[in-house]
Amino acid sequence: MVRIKDTFSLLDNRIQILIILAIIIFTLLLLVIPAESQDPAITLIATDLQNPRGVAFLPDGRLVVAQAGTGLSTGDDADNSGKLSILEDLNNDGDYLDAGEVNDVLDKMPGYNILYQFNPGRDEIVGMGDVIALSDGRVYFTLDDNFEALSVVELTANLETVGHLIERPGSMNSILYDDNRDVIFIAESTINAIGAVTLDGEFRTITNFGLLANEQQAVPSGLALDPNTGDLLVTLFSGQLWVYYSEILSFMVGDAKVVRVDPETGDYEDEITGLTTAVDVATDEIGNIYVAELTTQWATTMLNQEFDLFDPDAPPDAGGYARFTGRVTLYPSNGDQPQILVDNLDQPTNLTYHDGNLYVSVGQGTPNRPIWSPETGLTRIVGQIYRIDLSTYQN
Repeated sequence: MVRIKDTFSLLDNRIQILIILAIIIFTLLLLVIPAESQDPAITLIATDLQNPRGVAFLPDGRLVVAQAGTGLSTGDDADNSGKLSILEDLNNDGDYLDAGEVNDVLDKMPGYNILYQFNPGRDEIVGMGDVIALSDGRVYFTLDDNFEALSVVELTANLETVGHLIERPGSMNSILYDDNRDVIFIAESTINAIGAVTLDGEFRTITNFGLLANEQQAVPSGLALDPNTGDLLVTLFSGQLWVYYSEILSFMVGDAKVVRVDPETGDYEDEITGLTTAVDVATDEIGNIYVAELTTQWATTMLNQEFDLFDPDAPPDAGGYARFTGRVTLYPSNGDQPQILVDNLDQPTNLTYHDGNLYVSVGQGTPNRPIWSPETGLTRIVGQIYRIDLSTYQN
């Protein structure tokens, strides 16, 4: 007959064995599962903007932001809502959310929605685009003047309009000033090329990009300089895929990339591959590369051209790109594994590095149009700018 004392002793042994096994398993998990790095802090610094695109810093620390507008540009209701705005942190609280902190220096700038002009099945607004500010205060921005002129516009240090620095045959998505070469590099998205223009308006083409995989157009969408080599880094946004098993896709997942371009010879090679919708790129002082993707998922159902983008009661529709699936990824200069800094952004379009922070413009599409958020449900498109604090990342 088994005594009670012996039974408890047997149970104690089993419990001890289970505890030891649990400790061993937990220890092994710690060895094989890397610790997650701390996500850099992300802060909303501006909201209720209308398609914010390029962001630049003036010499006095104020932000200058290009807003493409609402896209309402045809018929009697055209409002030419594009604008160039100055953001000033009047109360020094680290954002531009308070009254009087966002002021327009140019307004009634042209723009349009490509759904109504070209019927590609997507809600995308074109008009004012990227913006840069020189150390002397001069400002330059790209403008698609609704087919009248595709240009880079120059402003004085007092933010007075000088005129077109240059006009080109294709839309320009991104511009970048190189103070060593004293030229502005330009990404010409509709002709798949990049070029350089002097501050006197002399232009030269650097290179034309060949097709991406699946015969997609290689659309240059963002520019950055490698501070170590002087090379250009260019995001190539995969263009429309016309034949995909008898369907048309906005893009093919995994075909977008970042290429490294020699600004003198035009030779280029792959730098980062396997991206979905590489829309912009930035670098910091030591050469870390940051890439923004508009979305990281498959294209959504295409919009019909009859869809009323301005109907506040219209059903929620992603508009060609999955909402809240954009992200910003860091590719360390020392060769370490890439790190996703921020995920689930709502269609970021611009990425700017300044003084240890990244500035990300989000909310591409018709302002206030109903969309669906996986976290909050029914919501609306809101143009915003976020700041990503990179001090939490240790290289």
